[in-house]
Amino acid sequence: PGPYATMVLASLGAEVIKVEPPKGDTGRFAGRLFELVNGGKKSVVVDLKDPADREALRKLLPTVDVVVEGFRPGVLAELGFGAEQLLREHPSLVYCSISAYGQSGPYRDRPGHDLNLQALVGACDIGRDAEDVPHGSALPIADLSSSMTAATSILAALFARTKDGKGRFVDVALTDTVLSWSYVWGEGLIPADLELDKQLPKLEKLVRGKGVPTGMRETLVEALRSPKAGPLAAKVGKAVRGSKLFGKIERLRLHLLPHYDLFRTRDGKYLAVGIVDEDKFWSALARQVGLGDLGKIPLPGRFVLGPQLRALLSTALLRKTRDEWLRTLDLEAVPVSPVLTITE
Repeated sequence: PGPYATMVLASLGAEVIKVEPPKGDTGRFAGRLFELVNGGKKSVVVDLKDPADREALRKLLPTVDVVVEGFRPGVLAELGFGAEQLLREHPSLVYCSISAYGQSGPYRDRPGHDLNLQALVGACDIGRDAEDVPHGSALPIADLSSSMTAATSILAALFARTKDGKGRFVDVALTDTVLSWSYVWGEGLIPADLELDKQLPKLEKLVRGKGVPTGMRETLVEALRSPKAGPLAAKVGKAVRGSKLFGKIERLRLHLLPHYDLFRTRDGKYLAVGIVDEDKFWSALARQVGLGDLGKIPLPGRFVLGPQLRALLSTALLRKTRDEWLRTLDLEAVPVSPVLTITE
């Protein structure tokens, strides 16, 4: 998190001096990653266990605006470079500490890396797959979110200093920043209540409409009449508030949507379909991939029939290659994109 945060500051024009131990940052053995996050920075070698080197570092401090450190809480204070001491000696300094759980509290001294923190704050639970197995994000979202929190907090502290001339201590906990993400996304997607299960007859009438192939119609009607349909509809109904048919969707649980997913194409590649609550996008996609009047099913109905519609969409998209779909679909009417590798 520290190297990425200071990379952001360097990209904004800051002069960044990286302090490394005599053996070098262990990140130097991580290949390209070290080069990518440290390009454009300066580097000095300091052995913090050597009194002479500590004195050399002290002489550097009056020349800098910001100190960013990622040690275990309390380590730098034991070496004479803690936030309280340095701010007493340099009142205008902005001192930013980045740690797993912050500088205080019962978890203060616990070790933890990105996956631990994603698990602890509910991010892995949100990221469950189709088999309901929790997964961590492949991107280190705790590291990256805290990097951006550190960078923006440092900038805020520097701006505040222009007003009162005072430095600041910025305590960035990886847990706090990724918790903010998971809470807003997970808790914010819990919808308001409505008894949508009472609307199932209307939905059944709709799927029996013209343009829905007989095989599809039977599958959808069977799903609506299944014992699970009522409880599922009641749960989905929490997303609905009154309008003529089902109501206005306020918040969505995107993983329930049949049209917010990655779909395999004929050549084994994948397309990302990113439709959320927009009826017009769903209608355009259904029409262009051959699902006909299923495109008229409103959002609450697409929740209820999510598994069935996802299966139909998966089958439809297997008919062509990824690039054929990209040429065929109206990309201004349907939010789809190819799943590309970093090299691509």
